[in-house]
Amino acid sequence: MARVVIGILLLLLALPVRADEEVLQAEVLEGSHAVEVPGAAHGEIRYLVLHHKQQKDQARLSEWLRRHGGAGMSFRTLDGAAHAAVLQRLKHCFGRGLLLYADAVDLQDKDVIELRLPTSE
Repeated sequence: MARVVIGILLLLLALPVRADEEVLQAEVLEGSHAVEVPGAAHGEIRYLVLHHKQQKDQARLSEWLRRHGGAGMSFRTLDGAAHAAVLQRLKHCFGRGLLLYADAVDLQDKDVIELRLPTSE
């Protein structure tokens, strides 16, 4: 059983990451349920405030937010599902981001997600 788990982890770690994106883990600080937005095409959005999960990623996330804040990106939840989103920098909250998305995914405080951040200009 342990060999199977290790094999799966090695396979997942070997999957290619596009050269034009940063991948890192983030922790949910505060999440929302669906919010109705009058006049919006989709109608409902969700948002969450996040920061880096691992201290080694703090500078990378902060730099990405400064350079690309407001850009489209995607995130993966623990079940492996990918979701399109926009990640906005919060100027007065150093190293924090506001993630806006429309998928019906309710995330809770302390949940961990994988951010896939485009780096091309």
